[in-house]
Amino acid sequence: MNDEKMTDRPRVDYETAWDSYAQEWQQTNPELSHIGDEWIGKAAGAAKSLAEYEALIEQQFIAPYIKKEHTVLEIGIGGGKTGSLLLQYCDRLICADISSQMLQAARSRLGDDRVSYVKLDGLTLDGIAPASADVCFCYDTMVHVEPVDIYNYLTRIPKLLRGDPLRGLRQRICVFHHGNILSELGWQKFADEWDKNLLGRRDGTAFSIMTDTIMEKFLNHLNYEIILKNTSSVPRDCVWICKAPPYKE
Repeated sequence: MNDEKMTDRPRVDYETAWDSYAQEWQQTNPELSHIGDEWIGKAAGAAKSLAEYEALIEQQFIAPYIKKEHTVLEIGIGGGKTGSLLLQYCDRLICADISSQMLQAARSRLGDDRVSYVKLDGLTLDGIAPASADVCFCYDTMVHVEPVDIYNYLTRIPKLLRGDPLRGLRQRICVFHHGNILSELGWQKFADEWDKNLLGRRDGTAFSIMTDTIMEKFLNHLNYEIILKNTSSVPRDCVWICKAPPYKE
């Protein structure tokens, strides 16, 4: 198939969708201070307020795993909501996103002290230096990413994490949060949206057709060590705590 035919095929344009979302956000959310504060976990069955949702994320998925000596890579930083929580626990934060507008919003919120920013291309993670992070954190992002694109990222993450097997201090921890249409709320979300995303076309902010079973297959096939599978804290979705496998050239 030639390049011209390839470019004519439908694709999910995550970059344009999230740039547009960020540009329109202030008009649609004038009462809020930061992009992302509109996502309070209510539709996912997790919380009823922003403070409650942030407390859940911090207490269950950040505090037990992020240490003061860690450099954390957050894929899909968005406006920096979870990044602001991570900075309370880690030494340094690498903020990565496909949207330059979202990175701008994150920088406005987080600043540059102990923080760096990387614009992603959606296919690779090449802008992030190999073995530059101890932890990969991806929350409220994979819910919008198609399974094949999630798998692609999972193949690339191990190269970016460093480990110290002799001392055991750096364990290549990953926190992955994605949607699950096999849950009751996940199925409701799918049923509400399916007819708006036909013929391979959909807005990049829509929810993906992902399940916990698919993710478990991905993680096992790629030799991630699963520590925890959590389908109760965010009932619509699934959150995994795992260790990335050693990287091999």
